[in-house]
Amino acid sequence: MSHPHRPPSLRIAWLYARTIVASFRVTLLGLAIALIFGAFLYMITPHRALDGARPPLTMALYAAWMAFFAQPLFSPPETWYLQLMHAAYPLFGFILVGEGIVRLSLLLLSKQQGEKEWMRVKASTYRDHVILCGIGHLGSRILLQLSSVGVPVVAMEKDPQGRFLADAKATGAPVLVRDMKDDQALIDAGVEYARCIVIATNDDIANLEVALDARRLNPKIKILMRMFDQQIASKIKDAFAIDHAFSSAALAAPIVAAMSHHGNVLAAYPVGGVSYVAAEVPIDHQSALIGKTVAQLEGEYEARVVARKGDSVIAAGDTLVIHVAAERAAALLAAASVTRNR
Repeated sequence: MSHPHRPPSLRIAWLYARTIVASFRVTLLGLAIALIFGAFLYMITPHRALDGARPPLTMALYAAWMAFFAQPLFSPPETWYLQLMHAAYPLFGFILVGEGIVRLSLLLLSKQQGEKEWMRVKASTYRDHVILCGIGHLGSRILLQLSSVGVPVVAMEKDPQGRFLADAKATGAPVLVRDMKDDQALIDAGVEYARCIVIATNDDIANLEVALDARRLNPKIKILMRMFDQQIASKIKDAFAIDHAFSSAALAAPIVAAMSHHGNVLAAYPVGGVSYVAAEVPIDHQSALIGKTVAQLEGEYEARVVARKGDSVIAAGDTLVIHVAAERAAALLAAASVTRNR
């Protein structure tokens, strides 16, 4: 399956190379100035090895380059200024060339390990994506769910030793180890081009701060924000124009209650701000639902039977797949196994 939101690897490699060059601009500029200056000194000097002629540009550039490595092309140097240059240039070579090689090695290593620069460059290529802030118990599961259906995600986690970082990187999504409260971190995550931001850390104040920052940086972005107190979440949603402020505990409670009863909860999902579950419900031989029609069940529990095995009248041994609000799921699943009134 192709994913048009994921840019070709060649493009990412080109952008990464361009980023590396930009990070070396001071080193490269210093090297270029020293190289041109050294070539100029060679070009204005007659050399006995050339029968008193001055070297051409290419030879002068090569001679200046070799001076960085204490390898004079014409030995000994003809004039005092070339002698001084050959005394100073090995030091410049050690500082500029040596330092550049070390930094380049570190950057290339960071690419192999999926670290800072490579992740930032990869994230910069994403468009119409989801930004996920916080890769904890909740955030890691959200990332896995989104990645499994091909939704482009840029994830962000403050703790470089985070427990779920390795799993997050294994999804192939760019993972920025950054503080989400930093505007530049949101910009690097592509907040300007993102369609949604999910803020799932366990710090309510920080979550609210990031939600407001995201709205300021991209007024059109959809904001989903985690809050531990559901009452406060509802008030903040209205006061700050947050699209969805959710309490993970409030969402999980009815689903966990449903799971504790007879049946198999297949999925849980929000629709219009209400939590729903899809559940596979086997009808026990003493179920209170036996003898009811599908229409009666749907009306009584405000549910929808999306698949079933059996006749229109519910009988023992039937299996129903039901879409129902999570808060009603527990009662329905219980009724599937509860003894009928006698």
